[in-house]
Amino acid sequence: MLTADLIRPRVRTRGGEIYTQPLPMSRTTQQTAADLIGIFGEHLQRPRWVLDEALEAYEDVRLDYPLIRGLAKVLADAATFAAAPPVEPSTLRAALFDLAATRGPVTTAPDELYPANRGELIAEVAAIYGLSAEAVDQNLYADLIEEQILVDLGATWTPDTLIARYNLELARGLLYWASEMRITVHGGYKDLFKFIKLFKLMHTITPIPGGYHIVLDGPISPFVNATLRYGGQMARFLPALMLTPDWSMVADIHAGWLARGSDTPILRYQLDGSSGLVSHYKASGEFDSRLEADFAAEFEEKLGRQDRKWLLAREDEIVPVGDTVMIPDFSFTHVRDGRRALVELAGFWHPDYLERKARKLRAAGRRDLIVVAYKSVNTTDATWQDVPGEVLLFTSKPVIKDVLAAVERSAVSREEIGD
Repeated sequence: MLTADLIRPRVRTRGGEIYTQPLPMSRTTQQTAADLIGIFGEHLQRPRWVLDEALEAYEDVRLDYPLIRGLAKVLADAATFAAAPPVEPSTLRAALFDLAATRGPVTTAPDELYPANRGELIAEVAAIYGLSAEAVDQNLYADLIEEQILVDLGATWTPDTLIARYNLELARGLLYWASEMRITVHGGYKDLFKFIKLFKLMHTITPIPGGYHIVLDGPISPFVNATLRYGGQMARFLPALMLTPDWSMVADIHAGWLARGSDTPILRYQLDGSSGLVSHYKASGEFDSRLEADFAAEFEEKLGRQDRKWLLAREDEIVPVGDTVMIPDFSFTHVRDGRRALVELAGFWHPDYLERKARKLRAAGRRDLIVVAYKSVNTTDATWQDVPGEVLLFTSKPVIKDVLAAVERSAVSREEIGD
């Protein structure tokens, strides 16, 4: 991610608000991005210090050096630098220094008084390890960061994708100083909560019409480092929001020295789907398994041409379960009266997984949640004992007619769930 010195030039404040100025897709910025992509491409398989020298030469006396350094930082963070010496550099150095200690002092122009020659010592070490003298000389300090080799750019960059990623890094860079984030989302819940869990963000959930309001909060500490650590997790989480179809975010930013001239200790930071930000995280597919895809397809095939009573939707409700959540695979909503039932498909999974699933269902306590599960010698009726909702077991595939009958019996209004 971008460091504070690279973010600050593009930070602005207005009243109690803080925001970043995205880099526009202009001819000038696109040319700069193209130049930097070219420099990185030209330095594949070359040491980092050589790349750094080329970047410094490109920057020269340009006044927009924070932008150049920011774009280069994005490229460098995505790239892979590696050191793969044939022998550990520390081992080569130890062998060479041991020889030098017994033969030294070492000079480049030996004489009768000081006969030790650097080249000869390197050749001796090379013979010990079966290397060429040149290989020993090149790998003596290969473990230093500046000696690492650029081996992969990490992405197929274009000027536009680099600028878009830079703008995303600017946006999430502010969140390093966040103490709380409040988000509103409509859809895309599975990906959202996958990343909430990945980044260990504490959260509370409140249903709203057509979606959810989620507060991501952490320990408010007078110590800056505590805020920065948690803010870093929020910053890493931000691209996950862009995987949802409709989102907005408000965060509390402890501006301090980041926004110079601000007389407000905590500023309001707002983003939403119209901010033009693009996620580099990969979204999940429409279905998690062939079982789910076949179930939805069969439902549409058998009932799609009829005046159906029920509408099928994918993962559109969050069920809180203790300190985590459950997102059932499907929901059924009655066309006329709005009653709803949820369906969770449990297919050919390991018994331990199904036992954990059953415990979650018991903890959720939802009688409108129907389990449609594969029956085997390892998962029987006993596996689902005391699950509040109905359980339908199948041996080859779920029967749509039976599922709809269970939906009819289990569906309730939203008011009943609230009660």
